[in-house]
Amino acid sequence: MHLFKNEKGVALILVFIVLIGLSVIVSAFITMINYEIRSAGAGLRNMQAFYIAEAGRARARWALTTGGEDVGWGEADEPFGEGTYTVTTTDNDDDTYTITSDGYIPDDTNPVAKRRVVESDIPASGGSINLSLDATASASSVSGSHTAAKANDGDNDSYWKSNIKNGSWLKLDFGSSITFDKIVYTGSNISSYTIQYSNDDVVYTNVTNPVESPSGTVNFDSVSRRYLRFNVNGHKPSVNELESYNTAGEGPITLGKGEFSTTW
Repeated sequence: MHLFKNEKGVALILVFIVLIGLSVIVSAFITMINYEIRSAGAGLRNMQAFYIAEAGRARARWALTTGGEDVGWGEADEPFGEGTYTVTTTDNDDDTYTITSDGYIPDDTNPVAKRRVVESDIPASGGSINLSLDATASASSVSGSHTAAKANDGDNDSYWKSNIKNGSWLKLDFGSSITFDKIVYTGSNISSYTIQYSNDDVVYTNVTNPVESPSGTVNFDSVSRRYLRFNVNGHKPSVNELESYNTAGEGPITLGKGEFSTTW
């Protein structure tokens, strides 16, 4: 009888140990399943963020080629699916563009997932042609090494600077008569300006119906002349770039395939 009781006790202990073991196994299994579910959810959100960023990149290519937008265009916090994207376009100043698009889930304020897609060194042709790049620049005065040629060299970090207070001018000689109807200027200390044209570099005439919109971009009635003069007032004004365009001759931009990269 005593032996039977001992056997029952051992059996109960063994059952208890087995139950504890099973509980540990079940608990570990549940923990593993929860981890897999969370991992799968995080992977899904990361993939969604990637495709949202891709949507922003595709939108930028469409905007530049068929949507009538110029490089420099972008969109911020644009809703798409379950998240948003922010996309920018950049001119690399070597006939290539770069598109950078960030995808967020659910947004860029408190994202649980983020993915960046970059298409760099995209070959670009057509579209707006800056006529000033092929012109010869001169100026009424120069301050130090800031010569007139630095206002049409395609480098926005260099600039022409006048050495006088008012009555300065920056002139472009295209070499022969060309058609233009828009200028884009960047600079500082410019309090006012007029835009003029000439065929003989003697008699200059103001362009008609100039409208500045947005700031730094001036559209006016089309003219065909050899010389363009930008008269500026201000205390030693400077011009980083004086660009000129013929909008009637502009065609659609064609984009090639760039280099792709993606980061978290």
